[in-house]
Amino acid sequence: MPPTTPSPGRRILVIGTSGAGKTHVAEALARILDIPYICNDAIIWRPNWQETPKDEVFAEFDAATSAPAWTLDGNLAGSHPEDRLVLSRCDTIVWLDLPRWQVWSAITRRTLWRAITRKSYWHGNVERWRNVFSHDSMIWWSIKTFPRRRRNYTALFADPTHGGKTRVRLTSRRRVNAWLASLPPPNAESLDPARAVI
Repeated sequence: MPPTTPSPGRRILVIGTSGAGKTHVAEALARILDIPYICNDAIIWRPNWQETPKDEVFAEFDAATSAPAWTLDGNLAGSHPEDRLVLSRCDTIVWLDLPRWQVWSAITRRTLWRAITRKSYWHGNVERWRNVFSHDSMIWWSIKTFPRRRRNYTALFADPTHGGKTRVRLTSRRRVNAWLASLPPPNAESLDPARAVI
């Protein structure tokens, strides 16, 4: 990891194509920095994979991101009001720009594991076997959207409109892990360095 990789602020948006590890990183940042984690999927989905009404989606994002500190995992479509809202309120954007093979192997393992274990996530939703290799599959969605996401996020990071935000681009799992390990807890300056553990 380059030594110039910056530390995050207190309102952190984690982006990346499906399978890049957004949830893992957003939750890890929330633990390390002792700030709330906002689950994007828990807002946009209801039980039985029903989509949340658009007006409710915006209201929930508005309420959640009104807090002074948070992490959020999500993908920016650009045209959605809630995406523009989150982008305007975050002070840090972390882009997990991982290679295709790392993303697609991860999304395949994750999808199969969820289908096998039937572990429930937000609102009791579980992975359905009939969707695992269908056109509704997260595997296919990740493959289909990977090039577009990379183009969009490249443009986002180059946009001078967001020049005042901290922008962190991580291009491998190794760099992701190294960056997370390098972050001190929020009160690290008051701790005995020999006892500080991340």
